[in-house]
Amino acid sequence: MRNFPRNRRATLATLALLSLVAVLLTTLWQFDARVARLWLSSARLAALTATFALPIGTVLAVAIFKTDVPGRRAAAVLLVGVMFLPIYLITGAWDAGFGVQGWFTILTNAHLAHEPLLSGWRAAVWVHALAAVPWVVIIVGASLRAVEPEIEEDAATCASPPRVLWYVSIRRALAGICLAGVWIAIVTTTEISVTDFFQVRTFAEEVYTQSALGVIGIGTNPVQTSSATPDSTLPALSAAGLWSGLALSTVLALAGIAAVSQLFTDLADSPNQQTWLWRLKSKRWPAATLLWSSMLVLIGIPVGNLLYKAGIQVDVADNLRTRTWSAAKVAERFAAAPIQFRGELWLSSKIGAAAATAALALALPLAWSLRSSVAKASVARSAWRLPWLRLLALSLCLTIPGPLLGVFEIHFLNQPPDSPLAFLADLYDSNFAPWLAQTIRALPVAILILLPALATVPEAMLDSATIDGAGWWSRLLRIALPQRWPAVAAAWIIAFAIAVGELAATILVMPPQRGATALSIQVFQLLHYGVDDRLAAICLFMLLAVAVLTGIAATLLKRRM
Repeated sequence: MRNFPRNRRATLATLALLSLVAVLLTTLWQFDARVARLWLSSARLAALTATFALPIGTVLAVAIFKTDVPGRRAAAVLLVGVMFLPIYLITGAWDAGFGVQGWFTILTNAHLAHEPLLSGWRAAVWVHALAAVPWVVIIVGASLRAVEPEIEEDAATCASPPRVLWYVSIRRALAGICLAGVWIAIVTTTEISVTDFFQVRTFAEEVYTQSALGVIGIGTNPVQTSSATPDSTLPALSAAGLWSGLALSTVLALAGIAAVSQLFTDLADSPNQQTWLWRLKSKRWPAATLLWSSMLVLIGIPVGNLLYKAGIQVDVADNLRTRTWSAAKVAERFAAAPIQFRGELWLSSKIGAAAATAALALALPLAWSLRSSVAKASVARSAWRLPWLRLLALSLCLTIPGPLLGVFEIHFLNQPPDSPLAFLADLYDSNFAPWLAQTIRALPVAILILLPALATVPEAMLDSATIDGAGWWSRLLRIALPQRWPAVAAAWIIAFAIAVGELAATILVMPPQRGATALSIQVFQLLHYGVDDRLAAICLFMLLAVAVLTGIAATLLKRRM
């Protein structure tokens, strides 16, 4: 039971961070009540999303990782395949069925006699929750697998399996559940795809709206983000409001560091042996029915919505419209989608590959340098020995709202002609700006993939190389990389998927292009006009591409294990 005291400390740390957030919001209210309300709206969205995603994801994680339910491995593979889907694709998939122009809305809600099922807050919470469930399952599942099986087996001798799960497994997996909650808070406060589409006001969405309208001020220097005329009816965000975003992102970053370090410590303590499982016996098939019903909601219905939209045909005869569905049209549209969007695909792939390569080039030495520090902190059982400054900087790259990152980047690159940094204006008018934003977003995830892989390089081998005169770089390039190249390849693939799907910052810093823009921007803009057959086809293509990339990365990581 040695993890219980640390879990209690983690709980106290979480309460302290929540108290710090409350103090920051109270202080901010004194300076700018409107910005404080926007942050409260973001907190409300995160809380409602976690209320649905955490219990559902935890139950699915228990079913997949702690029981012998039939099909659990296939369910885990499917969840891993959709983990890195851009959230605007998930938004489009659900809108294709239950939005304003969704097939279900058209069939049951003629002329929009009443509000569609997906609109406003209800839609934002629903989409965010379903997008977060795969992350919760994998994060909590990893923590459940780290629980020592001998403790569970010992408890199982005097308690029923449900009580073992509740009083032992889940409690010892508390770090993973906390990390999943932090991840939900990060996603809901940094993304604007869902909130902008369903018109839900949050801090990140407001920053994006203000940036699109024209001018945002940072300190005393205004940032010109668009040539559009600012809307005088919409109060501009103050500098205090923008810096509050950075402050609250720092709190999220600290919470993420605490949860990740606890999870890594639990994984390091876990024995390399078969995990304890609850043998369901007669309950296996009812449990399998519930598991795959959940998978149908998470994956089947959204994909079905896109397939239906891609194959719908409308025939007009005698002023009557007849809707039919054709599988041949689905295949035709799917095959034509890469050609119709070839300009956007090429531009996004080019920038994404460059961002993934840069992120990997930075992540390798950073993860190698963090390796020894994190290992020493784990051995000493002391969080104070963690490299907090480096971890905080990396976590901020992930937790800062995407539009706020775009605004800061514009402020840095868009220099006046008489400035000593005027040469940065040339970079601002090139693809350097979106490349930088995507690199910043992909870097922390690449490090999270590389760090545990590099941490398992045998220490004896490294000590032997040091005695033979191998330096810091030599040990990394000649010993660690040849042994852990699958993890390096997986990190590049995941970084590429994240870079191509990044929207919140890219949409603000992408320069005007001749004939094509980034695929994420194009799809997001087309979503506002409704999901037609052409848009449904490219969404299906992107969904398949991201799932294949994630599957390859997972296979490489499994090979490394």
